[in-house]
Formats: sequence, C-alpha cells, structure tokens
Amino acid sequence: MSAKQTGFTFKQFHVDHHRCAMKVGTDGILLGAWTDVSRAKRILDLGTGTGLIALMLAQRSHKETEIHAVELDQDAFLQAKDNIQASPWAKQLHLYHQDITDFCRNTVDKFDLIVANPPYFPQGVDCATPQRDLARYTTTHSHADWLHFAAHCVTPQGNISMILPFDAGEILLKQTALYCVARCDVITKKGKAPQRLLLTFSLHAQPLQHSQLIIYDENNRYHPDFIGLTQDFYLAF
Repeated sequence: MSAKQTGFTFKQFHVDHHRCAMKVGTDGILLGAWTDVSRAKRILDLGTGTGLIALMLAQRSHKETEIHAVELDQDAFLQAKDNIQASPWAKQLHLYHQDITDFCRNTVDKFDLIVANPPYFPQGVDCATPQRDLARYTTTHSHADWLHFAAHCVTPQGNISMILPFDAGEILLKQTALYCVARCDVITKKGKAPQRLLLTFSLHAQPLQHSQLIIYDENNRYHPDFIGLTQDFYLAF
C-alpha cells in the first residue's frame, strides 16, 4: 500500500478518501483481509465509507459474487461511488445512499456475509465536523444495534463480521444472543494487550475459532502474522 495525496494505492485498486470523515486505516484493512468469504455469494457492507472493505472483499471473492454497500453520509457515498467505478469490480458492486436501519429493515434480499466497521466510541469531545462525529461516535446506533440490523437480512447459514475496540467487543459478546463463531484478538505491538477484536457471529451455534494476530513485532517491524494476512493488498509485501 502506498499513500498518494488523496488516498492509498493497493496492489489491485486505489482508494481516494479526501471527502470522507474517516480515512483508510488499519482496522478496515484487517476486517477486509480477515473475514471469511469462502461461502459468500451475496455480501453486504454496512457503513462502507470509502468503499475500502467492499473492494477488498471483491478482490478476494469469486467474480460472480454480488457485493452491496450502504453509506449514509453524502460525501462518503460519492467518494465510494468514484472508488468503486474506478476499480476492476464495478459490475459486482452495488452502492446505496441510505441509513443502515432503513436498508436492513426494508430490503427483501438476504446476504451470506455482512460486514461492518462501525463507529467505535461513545459521544466525546465534538469533532471538527458533524460528519466525523457520525463516523466516530455511537450516538445514532450502538454496536448491538448494528448487529441486530444485520441479523435482519443475513441468511440462516450466513455470518456477520465486525471489528471493534477490544473492550467494546467484549461488551457486545455479552449483549447479543447471536453465536460468536470466530474471534481474533488483535495486538498492535508484540508484548502489549489486545487493542482490537475481529468477530464473526452466526444465527446458529458452531465451534468457536479463536486466534490472535500481531501487527508489529518488538522492533516496530510488521509481524509475519500481519504480512501473511495482508500481502495480497500491500504494495510493500
């Protein structure tokens, strides 16, 4: 991955983010690279932002897989639209300018995989723009709400995958009646406590797949775990 003035270039696509409140970041890359797409014929990305995760899943999926992405913010929606149209998978991707609540309640479609990188934090100090407030804070929908909305339109055997701060992920695990079937504790630097949780939920009980991933080693170099996960995307690997 390399940075340009307005975004980031990956091995097979470029993502501009100058109009988006939340820029391309490691969390979205982790979710896009980690989520299991092996059985998904229809994928939904809730709160797509720049379109990054939808594009990553398109790269990893079969060419006949349909990927739908929903974004409420006008500027982010237009940015995602441009990024999708400039990508190799424009025909596979369908973008909606809509609130996730309305989309999930009204769609007649069901999805084999639903992904979300939702706002992380309770309301704090006001950000520079209302758009960044919406992207950063859980003032509109809680993490449990996001999971509940996704459960409305996932297929009976489908999965819902999210990335959250570690503590918020632990809280969500206690709040939901859905089954956690995959969990990855993300450690920013070797030797530190986990900072993020990658989670996959299902409507049905399955054996839990519990793993750990380290981003940087003790010398601040990318850890082999992270390189192995993201090498299909980063130009440097």
